[in-house]
Amino acid sequence: MAKPGLFDCTTGKVSKMWYAVWVPTGQEEKIKAICDKKLGDRAIYEECFLPKYEKPWRENGTWVKKQKVLFPGYIFFVTEDSERLYGALKSVPAFTKLLGDDEGPIPLYDDETEFLKKHINKDKVFEISVGEYVGKELIIMEGPLKDLMGKVVYVDRHGRQAVLEVEFFGRIVKMKVGLEVVGKR
Repeated sequence: MAKPGLFDCTTGKVSKMWYAVWVPTGQEEKIKAICDKKLGDRAIYEECFLPKYEKPWRENGTWVKKQKVLFPGYIFFVTEDSERLYGALKSVPAFTKLLGDDEGPIPLYDDETEFLKKHINKDKVFEISVGEYVGKELIIMEGPLKDLMGKVVYVDRHGRQAVLEVEFFGRIVKMKVGLEVVGKR
């Protein structure tokens, strides 16, 4: 079993680490609610969250912003004590698995945590980016995609989203995010 948190020699404290928990796809909201209800009052974790992205959606003739799960099949925890979290997740009546290896839970890598901290807002939402085509080149004018253009592998103008390839969970994953293309010059 991995040691809970990492000891920071400069502060003398155990640092809070981010962990991903695998859950059945489509049940992320339900399992997050169960975890909050069953585990939230035990001080096992600081935060349990489900990163989402905004997507423009046409509803009754008008465009509205909908939120979709950013990483289908995963919820995230911030904790100092991965062993207690690991044990507590066994009491959740749905199948969950804290990502790790034979030695125990493995936190997200620092660059994965920083990516999320930088690109999602305080509500853990990856907001819609706005861009336009100049010739054949897509220029992002605002939003989190502004500094991620090199990771965009597909733009779905009709679906108003982009697909990124990013490294997460020790592998390359495709991630959908909202993109409003407002023009072409």
